[in-house]
Amino acid sequence: MQKKYTARGRIMAPSNRKQALIPQGAKILPNPTGTAPGIIWQPDSDITILTFPGVPSEMHRMWEETAIPYLKNQGWGKTVIYSRILRFWGVAESTLAEKVAPYLSLPNPTVAPYAGKGEVKLRVSAKAENPESAEALIAPIVKQIQDIAGLDYYGADSDNLASVVGELLRQRGETLAVAESCTGGLVGQMLTEISGSSDYFWGGVISYDNRVKQGLLGVNSQDLETLGAVSAAVAEQMAAGVKKSLGTTWGLSITGIAGPSGGSDLKPVGLVYIGVANSQEVISFENRFGTSRGRTFIRHLSACTALDMLRRKLLN
Repeated sequence: MQKKYTARGRIMAPSNRKQALIPQGAKILPNPTGTAPGIIWQPDSDITILTFPGVPSEMHRMWEETAIPYLKNQGWGKTVIYSRILRFWGVAESTLAEKVAPYLSLPNPTVAPYAGKGEVKLRVSAKAENPESAEALIAPIVKQIQDIAGLDYYGADSDNLASVVGELLRQRGETLAVAESCTGGLVGQMLTEISGSSDYFWGGVISYDNRVKQGLLGVNSQDLETLGAVSAAVAEQMAAGVKKSLGTTWGLSITGIAGPSGGSDLKPVGLVYIGVANSQEVISFENRFGTSRGRTFIRHLSACTALDMLRRKLLN
């Protein structure tokens, strides 16, 4: 059966409707990459309103090419604010805040703490006449905070643990292989998100099943039977096994219980062992991330903590 459609009517906008919507005295912000313009207008003598289209790429270019020159012509922007983000792993926000407490009350530069997904950040900002002067104000504060934090400080601004570890490996001319159980390849993903990571990251084994731990990584079957897959001994054998199998300088392993099931009184959800192996030693670290974090967060903490453990070994 053919459907029939009936037009109920349409609204015709006058040709000057766009102009009618622009406030009196407003100035047009041209849009070089789109059709929707922006406007600058002042509904009151001490209020200036700038409007932009919602497409980010269009808005960014309009801001750079028209809004900034307009604001400077109005006498704005005589000072700049320059900031750096300092990044820390392995220290609680409250502990770091206590260590740098005198800096948190500085007027210029200012220091403000922020918590992230397992990491802690300090934003150091300065106001000055130009970026160079602001950066000069920040530099000694940044250096002092780095000295106070020690190895808990791992990088700044766009750094992440994978990029920092990768740069350390590249500088040393060394290579890495990973063996992952509960993280299921997350460490490998983090490492390969860095361009050029093939210079130092050779690959990994996702050893979720004990047969893979035995067959590919050489984990002792008796240890798996008596100690369990989530144990320090198994983490160490996984790290040593993947290092040997792939022929790298370093082996890094993770085995744990990400939950929400699988935990027990002896081995609760959030229990994770990390193994690190090189030609001189094989060591492991026990971590208890808690039962309330959630599976995704525990996996994230495990992967980042493993990279941080390797970072600290590389620096030492």
